[in-house]
Amino acid sequence: MRLSVRTGHVIAALLVGLVTPGCAMDVHGTAPAPVDSVVKSGQWGGQHIAMTVARSRTDIEFDCGKATVSGAIDTDRNGAFTATGTFLQERPGPTTPDGAAQRPMRLSGTVDNDNMQVKVVLTDRNEDVGTFRLTFGGAARLIKCR
Repeated sequence: MRLSVRTGHVIAALLVGLVTPGCAMDVHGTAPAPVDSVVKSGQWGGQHIAMTVARSRTDIEFDCGKATVSGAIDTDRNGAFTATGTFLQERPGPTTPDGAAQRPMRLSGTVDNDNMQVKVVLTDRNEDVGTFRLTFGGAARLIKCR
C-alpha cells in the first residue's frame, strides 16, 4: 500500500497530537489545566494559620480550628490549586465528649515559589473562613482560642 506524501503528513500530525499531552482537548474544545506540580512539602506559616504539607496529607491549624486534606495538593502551571478536606471548629473552654462535628471544606489559592495565598470555605453552608497568606518555612502566628 502506497501513501501519498500529503496523507503521510496528515497521519504524522494526528499521531503527534495523540501523544503530546499539551494538545489534549476537553469536551468543550479547550485544553484542560494540566497538573504541573504539587504544593511543596514542609511547613508553611502566616498570620492566623500554620500548614504542614506532605504528599500523603496536609494538616492546617487556625486560631480556632483545624483542617485536613488527604493526598497531595496539585497545582496547575500557574500555581493555582483547589482541594477539599474537613474542618473542625475549636472553641474556648471545656468541650463535650462528642466534640464538634467535622465539616467539609474547600481550599483554593495560588502558590508562587515560597509564597501562598489560600482561601478556605466551609462548603456545607458556603461559609467563608478567610483568606490567608503563607510563606514556606515562615513562622505561623496563631492566637489560640483556648
